[in-house]
Amino acid sequence: MPNLRDFERRLGGLVEGLFSKAFRSGVQPVELAKTLIKEQDAGRSVSLSEIWAPNRFAFSLAPDDAERFQQAEAALSGELAQVARENADERGWGLMGPVEITFTTDKSLRKGDFLCDASLVQGPQPVEPESSPPAGTPVLVVREDGRRREVPLRSELATIGRLDECEVVLKDEGASRRHAQVRTKGGITTITDLGSTNGTRVNGDTIGSRQLHDGDKITIGSTVLEFRPGTRPGNRGV
Repeated sequence: MPNLRDFERRLGGLVEGLFSKAFRSGVQPVELAKTLIKEQDAGRSVSLSEIWAPNRFAFSLAPDDAERFQQAEAALSGELAQVARENADERGWGLMGPVEITFTTDKSLRKGDFLCDASLVQGPQPVEPESSPPAGTPVLVVREDGRRREVPLRSELATIGRLDECEVVLKDEGASRRHAQVRTKGGITTITDLGSTNGTRVNGDTIGSRQLHDGDKITIGSTVLEFRPGTRPGNRGV
C-alpha cells in the first residue's frame, strides 16, 4: 500500500502553511487518500488477461470543506493521483487511462463528511507499448523498479519528469515534476536539467546541459535512462 505518511509529507511541502492551518479541522487529506485506495480496490475489474483499476475519482465535499480545500485543490489532486498510480502499480493492476481527480460541492453533506465515486475511464490513447519507431529515431531505454521500457523521442523536444503530460513519465520520487528536457535537432541530442531538486547526472557527472552519445547513462533519482541515437535492425540493445 502507498505510504500515506509520504503523501502527507509531500502535500505539506507543497502547500506549507496552508496545510497546517486550513486542514486543522474537517476532512483531512489523508482521509481522502485512504478512501481512494479503498474504492480503487473495491472497483477493480478482472478481464481474461488483466486486472483494471479505477482511474477516475470524483470527490463530493461539504461546502465548508470545499472552501478550505480550494486553494490547495491542484496540489491535492496531483498527490491523490500519485497515490492511485502507486496503489495500482504495487498490485500489478492496469489503468485504462490517466488518473483523474475531481472535487464538487454537495450541500447535503455536513462538515467532515465526503463521498468518493471511483470509475474506470478509457483514456484518449490505449495504455499499450508503442510500436517500434522508424529507424534513426533516438530512444531512451528506461530502467525503473527493475523493469525496462523503451521510449522513442519522436519529437524535437521531450520532457522527463513525474507529471503525466511529460513525454517520459517517471514514477521515481527522486524525480521532479518537470525534471529535464531532451532536444534533438540536426542529428544532435542534448539533455538539459530544468532546475530539478536532485539534479541530473550523465555517466555519473551532474550536468546543466550536455550532448548525448550512444550508450550514455542518464541518472534521475534512482532511475537510469540509457540513450540510443537510433534503432537499427538487429541492434535494439539489452
